[in-house]
Amino acid sequence: MAKIVIVGGGAAGMMAAISASQNSKNEVFLLERNGELGRKIKLTGGGRCNLTNAREIDDFFEKVVTNKRFLYSSFDAFSNKDLLEFFDRIGLKYKIEKDNDFKVYTENDRAEELIDSLNKELLKRDVKILYNKKVVDLEINMFPKEEILSKKDKIGEVKGVILDNGDRIDCDKLVLTTGGRSFSSTGSDGNMYKILKKYGHKILPPIPALVPLKIEESWIMNMQGISLKDVEISCKIKKKKLKQNGDIIFTHFGISGPAVLILSSYINKTLENENVELSIDFLPNSTREDISEAIREFPNRNVITNLKGILPQNFLKAIAQQAGVYEMKVNELPKKLENKIISLIKEMKLTSTSTLGIEPAIVTSGGVSVKDINSTTMESKKIKNLHVAGEILDVDAETGGYNLQIAFSTGFAAGKSEF
Repeated sequence: MAKIVIVGGGAAGMMAAISASQNSKNEVFLLERNGELGRKIKLTGGGRCNLTNAREIDDFFEKVVTNKRFLYSSFDAFSNKDLLEFFDRIGLKYKIEKDNDFKVYTENDRAEELIDSLNKELLKRDVKILYNKKVVDLEINMFPKEEILSKKDKIGEVKGVILDNGDRIDCDKLVLTTGGRSFSSTGSDGNMYKILKKYGHKILPPIPALVPLKIEESWIMNMQGISLKDVEISCKIKKKKLKQNGDIIFTHFGISGPAVLILSSYINKTLENENVELSIDFLPNSTREDISEAIREFPNRNVITNLKGILPQNFLKAIAQQAGVYEMKVNELPKKLENKIISLIKEMKLTSTSTLGIEPAIVTSGGVSVKDINSTTMESKKIKNLHVAGEILDVDAETGGYNLQIAFSTGFAAGKSEF
């Protein structure tokens, strides 16, 4: 009987354990540093748990931000359709919100439903779950230098893990699914990056993805708490225009909301070194001429009053204050100030100085280089019988259930692969 050890009880880890247990010859152990499984899953989808997305699997690649080609094999082996069929088999009820980008949620919008279902399946499959086990190092049998080339450049073979209390757990195969660096309170503190780097793996600097943005302009503090739907936010990175449509909310530090989170994943690397100028169109379906006509429609009214039915009043007040026309009537409005109002609505320029940081990021970009990992089996190209899956890899995607699908697919591949 082969002893399989999985480290990390999140989505990737639980799926890896379930996948590995399909072979009755395997004895599967799942090590979790917390006292419960799936702590970070509880945060997904604002607690609603966006399980995956019901779009065609080919559409997923358009939503992957980093290293999409690496996912071809794992998505093919365990697609979103396979995942939903698996949920059907284990009795997890879910719903597909077709009017919400085909996002898939648990029936009652509770992440605990997913965690409980996976936990029951693990126990049903006799997976041994060991809680409060923190891995601080790996037990690696290093090959002599003269043998390395003959073993396809692998420098060693995994033999077990070492815990923080000094205990050692042996294994024939090890799967690491310890997550990234965001939400460290859930247990994903990035410590495994250091360990894998020590054993020859290249680690791309972990940076925040799907994260709010800090804004330099202090005047937008007047719009704190204001949210707007279906705006268009854009910028240029290395002469390439990036554009994202969706909802946005102004905060005490800058901007957030779905459109901002997605855009952040495409500009996060640039923000590590320089500021990024953003342009926001709050009425992408209206021309400047449309807005001008709305402003001038009733000359004796206040400027804000004429735009009241088009944009939220609190937003209009902030815009009017910035343009210097707060108490001005339309018949007193010079063309120059009208153009300023329209520009603030159609192309508000804001300077993003940074993201809000790694801790509140929904996912981590960076991590273990996919060049060091076999995309079919998730096995390390450096260490024999060591597999890596989930957010610890340098792979990330937009919001919409895509990141959880990556975790499930790569976890399934890592657990299933023979050795």
